[in-house]
Amino acid sequence: MIIFPFGFYILDGKSPIYVGNDLEAKDFVRAWLEANPGQVRLGFAAIGPVRILTRFLGWDEAFRSSSMDPEPLLFETTLDGAPDIGARRLYRDYDDALAGHAELVEIARRRLPEAR
Repeated sequence: MIIFPFGFYILDGKSPIYVGNDLEAKDFVRAWLEANPGQVRLGFAAIGPVRILTRFLGWDEAFRSSSMDPEPLLFETTLDGAPDIGARRLYRDYDDALAGHAELVEIARRRLPEAR
């Protein structure tokens, strides 16, 4: 049996539900992510050349971070398209991810001449 050093999750509304940390859980979550794009993608914004995407990952990214917090990092916001303000932020909570998305949208609007 293959066991991963992190867990796999799905969403029930805003709440992450732990599925497991084995290959069967990985396959189940992958299928769930593909079948539920509306729940996976929390936000998207295009500002000039910049794309800001916030999404539910379906697995815990905490094992890759230096965080000692036991809560999983399950949400991600990325800002791509402008080399001087690229960003990737990870969140533990649905609402924190939405707030982080809004913050990066505001940063992009302030810094990009196309958005003024």
